[in-house]
Parts: sequence; C-alpha cells; structure tokens
Amino acid sequence: MRTYEVKILGQRYKIRSDEGEAYIQTLADYLNEQLSEVQKSTRSVATHNVAILAALNITDNLFKSQEQKEKISTEVRDRIKKMLKLIRASQPSEGSEENT
Repeated sequence: MRTYEVKILGQRYKIRSDEGEAYIQTLADYLNEQLSEVQKSTRSVATHNVAILAALNITDNLFKSQEQKEKISTEVRDRIKKMLKLIRASQPSEGSEENT
C-alpha cells in the first residue's frame, strides 16, 4: 500500500491506497469538481455543508448508475433467453431426423 498526497478544497490530504497515483488523483479531481459545483449553486460557505451536499450528489449519481446497470443487465438476460429459445426452436428434434 502506498501513500499519496492530494489537495481537496485547498487542503492537503494523505491517502493510503493500493491503487495507482493517477487513479487517486482522478478521484480527488472529481471530488473537487463536485465540491466546486455545490459551492457555485449554494450560498453556504461552511465546508461541512458543501461536503454533505456534494456527498448527496455523488450518492445520487451512484444510485442512478447502479439502477441503470441493473436495468441493462436485466435487458441483456432477457434477450439472451429469447435468443436461446429461438435457437432451440430452430433445431430439429432428435426423433425427427431422417435416416439416409
């Protein structure tokens, strides 16, 4: 596990992770973007309020992504079942083969 330093809302934080530095920096950049968006859209200057609102936005995005993923997974499973049904229906049954 390595330690990386990132800057979030102007504060430096040491992060320990098995992930690479580029990934950790990408996370910090994303968080800073989310925090910045909340700061622009609210009058609150209290850091903890901004952080809570950003966390809610991030959680909302996560839940919507998970819901979309599940919807797509269900659709793919349904299509596979339909395709298998069509394949089985198009195959001759064992007793109907002609002997030549």
